Amino acid sequence: MRAKLGWGCSVLSLACSASAPAAAPPPAELTLLHTSDVHSRLWSFRDRVSSLDAEMGLGSEGELAEVGGAARLATLLAAERRRGAAVWVDSGDLLEGAPVFGAHGGAVEVGLWGALGVAAMALGNHELSLGAAELDRLFGPARFPVLAANLVPSATTGAWLAPSATVMAGHTRLRVIGVGHDGSPPSITASSNPWGLSVMGAAASVQAAMDAAAGGAALVVVLSHLGLEGDRDLLRGTTGVDVVLGGHQHVSTLEPEWQEDCATRELQQRRGCSPRRVPIVHSGAYGRYLSKVALRLRPDPQEPGALEVQAVALTHLPVTSQVPEDPATAAHLEPYRPAPRPPVGYLPAPLTRSSALGGDSPLGNVVADAVRAQTGADVVVLNSSGLRDDLEAGPLLPIDLELAFPFEEPWRLASLAGRELRVGLDRAARKSASRGCESALQVSGLWLRVHCGACREELTTCWRAGRGESELRDDERLLVALPRYLTLPGADFEAVGPLGSELSLSLSQALRRQFGTVPLVRDPGDCARDWQQAPASRCAEAFGLWCPLDGARAWSVCAALPQVEGGRDGRIEMLP
Repeated sequence: MRAKLGWGCSVLSLACSASAPAAAPPPAELTLLHTSDVHSRLWSFRDRVSSLDAEMGLGSEGELAEVGGAARLATLLAAERRRGAAVWVDSGDLLEGAPVFGAHGGAVEVGLWGALGVAAMALGNHELSLGAAELDRLFGPARFPVLAANLVPSATTGAWLAPSATVMAGHTRLRVIGVGHDGSPPSITASSNPWGLSVMGAAASVQAAMDAAAGGAALVVVLSHLGLEGDRDLLRGTTGVDVVLGGHQHVSTLEPEWQEDCATRELQQRRGCSPRRVPIVHSGAYGRYLSKVALRLRPDPQEPGALEVQAVALTHLPVTSQVPEDPATAAHLEPYRPAPRPPVGYLPAPLTRSSALGGDSPLGNVVADAVRAQTGADVVVLNSSGLRDDLEAGPLLPIDLELAFPFEEPWRLASLAGRELRVGLDRAARKSASRGCESALQVSGLWLRVHCGACREELTTCWRAGRGESELRDDERLLVALPRYLTLPGADFEAVGPLGSELSLSLSQALRRQFGTVPLVRDPGDCARDWQQAPASRCAEAFGLWCPLDGARAWSVCAALPQVEGGRDGRIEMLP
């Protein structure tokens, strides 16, 4: 049995009398619009177009394109709504990732999403960068429901958080259920976490939300922030979901992924269900796409009056410079736009945040070395997930650093024995092995060799670490710097949490301070040509009314910039 009903009525209902007006016919098609993981990127930004992005229409492969922006998103939303009853929903992480969040605490993003008419949003882990009281103030008056069936608020906070909501799409009643991430931030797993949230099993929570609303909706839509594998597990353990719209991992599904629900014998016997194929859609990140999910519907043969998804047509609508900005949205955002700020450095070659080999990255090495130099630590360990953008070749603007390192969290500096450091390294190595053999860490003053196959087999020894020519000794004492995120309860280095002192230092600050120790640009002419060939919007971010720059001014600016270089040196090797 599926735990939902839609059109139709009970034989005891007066609405079924001959004098009652005829019910609206079931729709043949219903359109959902989807975004996720916008991370406060309300203005367009530069992005290198990947092969997948090129296939999805974002631009030409390898092109450095101007993408995203809420004013362009608003244009696409309006166009789709003019075509019919389209419902826009979001899978969370609307907040944290650009300077506007630090300046206004999420109020601009939440207010804008409400004004643009989002119907519902799942609670993302980055919303929890705010404390309980801040979340109450932000989401309490929000014009849309925030949902997470598996995160249960306490009696004193979180009244704005609900497991599900009813959303109307024309005459069609939808039950929209939210699912938050059950392990991020790491401290959410603690019984006394800062938000007063109790973490429940995702599948059981979604099933309970469907059971509680049985008979009230024609379709069940899940907004998930679990990630793709979490969405698959969710469907295997439930029955009755019609479509999952997911986020968290910043991936895009080129086509819907179909996963069978009711996938265990125990569930089949307990619920009397049979497996059905359910579509999963992910829409990428940073507002680069508005995903249009057109559902072809038919009456459910097992549930009179209910509907089921027969087919899905998925179109990812690229948010590019070819889309005109909605004037009202652009005008609304203009007072919050960061003021022009001049460049802070020059990169003759890009610094990428990841490596094809899965180990250390050029950007990770440069920033970890900068933190080590600025703190005097023997060893620096940082989470690779804290690096959010590559730094492209050419003049480097403050906004480039802020988008690459958006999390202004403090650091901890602690004296650790080698054995204490090894505890966290062991957890991180095994996690890295289970996640595609890609390192979860970037380091300085340390080398790592991780044998992913051995770690996945849970062998006792599957990695090595050392400094210089020697392996890390249990009894050696080291001054270690690492972001507070890695020391939270449940994180890899949680044992460090109460140790040492806290530093008010961000990755962006460390890198900018380090710029003062490197040589100036060797050839200002190359840098000046980059400026003169830059798009007008890029120049405006740096110089405002000075644009366009003439050759002499561009040369003068470039001659005073530090030249920032770096590369991969094999300090982290991820081996099969």
